[in-house]
Amino acid sequence: MNDDDRLRQMLEHLLTSICRRATTLQLDGSFEQEIGPIIERDSYDAPSAEDILAQAFAPDRRELLDFGCGPMNHRPFIESLGYRWRGVDYLGGVSPTVLNEVQGLESEISFYDGRMLPYPPEEFDAIWAMLVLQHVQHIDITFTELARVLRKGGKVIGQISYLEQIQDYGTFNFTPYGMKVAAQRNGLLLTRIYPKHDAFSFLLRRLTITLGSSDDTPFDGLFNPDGFFHRKIIETGERIGMSVAEINLVRLMFCTHFVFELTKP
Repeated sequence: MNDDDRLRQMLEHLLTSICRRATTLQLDGSFEQEIGPIIERDSYDAPSAEDILAQAFAPDRRELLDFGCGPMNHRPFIESLGYRWRGVDYLGGVSPTVLNEVQGLESEISFYDGRMLPYPPEEFDAIWAMLVLQHVQHIDITFTELARVLRKGGKVIGQISYLEQIQDYGTFNFTPYGMKVAAQRNGLLLTRIYPKHDAFSFLLRRLTITLGSSDDTPFDGLFNPDGFFHRKIIETGERIGMSVAEINLVRLMFCTHFVFELTKP
């Protein structure tokens, strides 16, 4: 057995041993009260932000803002769904690693001051926010602006850091409840939320990369919503009589990222 196999098996053994000890659920009451009604109650499926964006498309709701679009990596996918793409970014907050690339795209991207978006009210049917809201400096202003430029019934869809460590000038990591509060306080509702990468394998993978010379680690492939941790929590939850919603809450509780949908009522 090589070192990679040994490390992977050690993590799987640790998680298995913890789950084997499980006898009952002790979940924080506020987490269950505030996020429980939003959580998926009938399935263990955890759609990606891309899945949710595809589901939200309608021929009469095509105008999309790619918020924090950077070098437009998501544009081809977004346009393949049928959306009319427009991008915006805060030039002062762009990572130095992509700054030169982004500065050369001014004909394609609108830049703003990190506060007020350069669009009239109710301009967009959907806003794509993929791993960007953890970089904003002004949470309430940002959410107010997203709500302002979104049409009624429109969606803000994306993914966000939760328990992840630093990520290129990251400012705030949102908890699920924090996302609900920030949205609700500024005219939006958190309507869907799903777990993404589990914290144990994701953080060990990141540590291995940080201290190593390669992005290939023993933990690749373990941390997605169909990975070892998620399967083990589902198996354990069913064994001790937890509901689907309770199992999904536990999965969400121990993720480095989550997928969300906000709706403008």
